[in-house]
Amino acid sequence: MAYTLPANALALAPMVGLSHRALRALVEEFGGCDLHYTEMSSAPGYISGAPYDAWFLDALPAPERTVLQFYGPDAPRLGEAVAKSNALPALGVDVNFGCSAPHIVASGGGVAWMKDPAGAAGLVKAARDNLAPGRTLSAKTRAGYEDDYGKLLEFARALEEAGLDWLVLHPRTKAQKFKRSPKRELAKRLSEDLGIPVLLNGDVRRFEDWAHAREAYAPAGVMLGREAARRPWVFALFRGLERDAGFELSVELEATALRFLDLVEEYLPPEFHETRAKRFFHYYCDNVRFAHHFRTAVMNAAGLAGVRVAVRDYFREVPADRIKLENS
Repeated sequence: MAYTLPANALALAPMVGLSHRALRALVEEFGGCDLHYTEMSSAPGYISGAPYDAWFLDALPAPERTVLQFYGPDAPRLGEAVAKSNALPALGVDVNFGCSAPHIVASGGGVAWMKDPAGAAGLVKAARDNLAPGRTLSAKTRAGYEDDYGKLLEFARALEEAGLDWLVLHPRTKAQKFKRSPKRELAKRLSEDLGIPVLLNGDVRRFEDWAHAREAYAPAGVMLGREAARRPWVFALFRGLERDAGFELSVELEATALRFLDLVEEYLPPEFHETRAKRFFHYYCDNVRFAHHFRTAVMNAAGLAGVRVAVRDYFREVPADRIKLENS
């Protein structure tokens, strides 16, 4: 049976250093979301047996709702990686055309493909040809190298024709990163001009942002990234407010922080423990009144044990911050 995106889907974005099993497990403990994406994995690295891909491509705890993301410098190796990934439990595969990190672009991956619509379509076709029946195929892209809707549409149509099931758009150009508000109207235009669903990614932080994005731009779904690290309960909060405008969620901030550290220790390799924990707390600390103080203590901590001490010390010093009531 063909997969159909849930109505008004809420998705967790693929984020290097953040979209790992520990964060997804924490999101699931708050009620989950409609779609999870894994961290991005290199197609050449995966087929050559790179040591950490088992963690990058770990789709648990909800593989039936989790997409494996790859980037690749050429179609043959992407196709081989997709074929190999069929043995992994997952909903499907996503091809990254949006990453603008210099080392990814220099390797011929990510947003570099937006200069070559035909070549990008070749990657999508290779993925589709090697994908097991029943598994989904999506792609995540940016607005391009410049503000040119015609070029964006040409690129998106080439991907659609090559076999995509849906497209995720982060509507900023390569150079903008987070410097400018995303041009969300591009998602609406693509939705009208393509025959596949388009999800919108970029700067949705509050329930009001989500409601406005749905009403004004009518995407098939909305993808959240950094806000899900800042507030792993954000999907549950949005769904609660969707049902009831008076909904309020009570979150135990200390317990949630310590639970995340337990999940990191349980599911990630020791080499990742400190870096992944600190990456998460860079955002999570925004939930407390003395965020800078808390963040500094975490970033200066040694190892996972040191981060745990920093968490406990903060909430011992500021016990009033242990509980946070959320309604937006």
